[in-house]
Amino acid sequence: MDSGKAEPIVALRDVRLSVGGFEALRGITVDFPAGKSSVIMGPSGCGKSTLLKVAAGLTPPDGGRVRFRGKDVFQMSERALLDLRRRSGFVFQDGALWENKTLFENLALPLQVHFTDEPAAERNRRVVRALERVGLEDSASERPAAMSGGEKKIASFLRALMTEPELLFMDEPTLSIDHAMTERIRQIIHDLKARGRTIIAVTHDAQLTSTLADFLVVMDAGQVIEAGDFDDVKRSHNPRVRAILSEVLKDIASYDTDLLELLDGESSP
Repeated sequence: MDSGKAEPIVALRDVRLSVGGFEALRGITVDFPAGKSSVIMGPSGCGKSTLLKVAAGLTPPDGGRVRFRGKDVFQMSERALLDLRRRSGFVFQDGALWENKTLFENLALPLQVHFTDEPAAERNRRVVRALERVGLEDSASERPAAMSGGEKKIASFLRALMTEPELLFMDEPTLSIDHAMTERIRQIIHDLKARGRTIIAVTHDAQLTSTLADFLVVMDAGQVIEAGDFDDVKRSHNPRVRAILSEVLKDIASYDTDLLELLDGESSP
């Protein structure tokens, strides 16, 4: 599971987790390199989202270790954990906005928690600038129930970015939203990548994967079956890895000639 020359920002060692009697993660060991974009992929139900939440420190495992820059996430002091929350952001698949708060209040909350010494007027200006960036300033007073799925997803992105985190976790960021919103989110992600932020994402978006991924983690049945630089993993000789790539990334051929050749080879007699 060598991540190459980059120092891991998040490292998992023999991570295990059962959910409702089901073994969701089965001895996961993987390093996510700092300053790169990592994509976790695999068939539905293989444990991708669970792995992402454990790696982000949101879900404690039953066993194993999760380290952020060498420190055990689940043994951190309250102060260290708060610092980790400030330095990382999580974009939830369903948005996960506070339903009893307006869009403005949802975005202001991370600033209120992590920038207590900053004047309220400056925090408010930062929220307004974020809303203006994506054209949602007129929706500032709306609650999530009045927002479209795409608007909720954009709002989740903005909230995750309010503290300018060095590490961003994303769970299916372009799932179930229209083309215009998808393109807007892709642009936000690529801007973050260009600025050197570390990204760890679960996605089935073929175009996003092709243009985003530096590092690829392939999962199956609660296990990591291959991980490494994207260009290396997509040429894997492991039949199961190739089968998963063929299924999950079959639409990527329009964006990646090398993978098109790989998939053609997979289908050849």
